[in-house]
Amino acid sequence: MKRILAPVLALVAVAFLAPGAHAAGPWRATIVDAETGQPLEGVVVVAAFTKFTKSLAGTAGGEYYGSDEVVTGADGRFEIPARNLWNPIRLFTEVRLELVVFKRGYGNHRLRVGAREEETWKQLSLTQALEQEDVIVELAPVRTPEERRAYLRQFSWPPWIPRDRMSELILTINQERASFGLEKIK
Repeated sequence: MKRILAPVLALVAVAFLAPGAHAAGPWRATIVDAETGQPLEGVVVVAAFTKFTKSLAGTAGGEYYGSDEVVTGADGRFEIPARNLWNPIRLFTEVRLELVVFKRGYGNHRLRVGAREEETWKQLSLTQALEQEDVIVELAPVRTPEERRAYLRQFSWPPWIPRDRMSELILTINQERASFGLEKIK
């Protein structure tokens, strides 16, 4: 009986005492214009948390675990509030963070962590990277109407985020779409 009980208790201890998610926030960054380096006010940021199931074959699934929506101030900064990502069955699940970033007249974003080499911080999860000092998110301007229209057509967010959890994002996207005569997002 002791031979069976000892490994079972060890597995339970590992499951409950092993480190949880990589970070619990808060997650911060400054959003800047990629060309000028100037902070951008009014950028909508949605942090979407997704829970995946782990298996021997890797991770699978992906269900909504929560989200937060914030808008940058005049200094271009945003902060996603701390969130409890601790999970007693973390051996079998994993929570990941995805950022959706949008500002009228801008396109894709790129993350930069201070003056560090990209290879150094690229190995971090997004939750870990956003806990570092001097995190910069660069937004590339899209100037021509054709570029802006093309970006709007391909822009997407995780479809499992409830619409009421990203109302500012939808409003801002619809304002941009309306200026080009494109159909609004419902």
